[in-house]
Amino acid sequence: MIYLLLLSYLAGSFPSAVIITYIAAGQDIRSLGSGNAGATNVYRELGASAAVPVLLIDFLKAFIPVFFSEELIVFFGVEANKDLVSILMILFVMAGHVFPVWTQFRGGKAVAAAAGGISAFFPPAVPFCLAVFLITAVLSHYISLASLITAWGLLLFYIVYQMLRQYEMPWFTLLFFLIIPVLVTFLHRKNIKRLLKGEENSVTFSRKSE
Repeated sequence: MIYLLLLSYLAGSFPSAVIITYIAAGQDIRSLGSGNAGATNVYRELGASAAVPVLLIDFLKAFIPVFFSEELIVFFGVEANKDLVSILMILFVMAGHVFPVWTQFRGGKAVAAAAGGISAFFPPAVPFCLAVFLITAVLSHYISLASLITAWGLLLFYIVYQMLRQYEMPWFTLLFFLIIPVLVTFLHRKNIKRLLKGEENSVTFSRKSE
């Protein structure tokens, strides 16, 4: 399994924001704006034309491995529960995004990567999370707030969905859906402080930033 998880980490480490910003503007995104190597900072600094490819790549680098997890499990000869392996893959992709080996372990906050992995692992959550994220982002103009509310909403959605469908909730799956919002909250701790002080960077959808 170690090779599969290493592959997941390396996929997560692909520095899409750094590469695309350098191609588009000849600069290091980590020296611009908030310094975060993610789609939101790219959007504020360079606009949607650069941010959308970053968002798509970060989404896909978790979605693709998890979507093909069954094939990868067979290829690497892993003898473990498929859902548990998928969960570990998502977490390792996120770790690679936050601490990318290629860019001195300075990455982003892994929200898009988490979204990609969860979309492949638990598709019923996609419409709910997308709606919560977009509504919160449009109304508040804070991507960080939208990410936080969506992450915690996902935990609630998973529990309610499983209960209504009378599906089992394996302990490791429930733990995973608890870990995600905890991680998102930890990675956004500086944003939370700025939100409480009214100093958080906002975004609009008609121009690059306010």
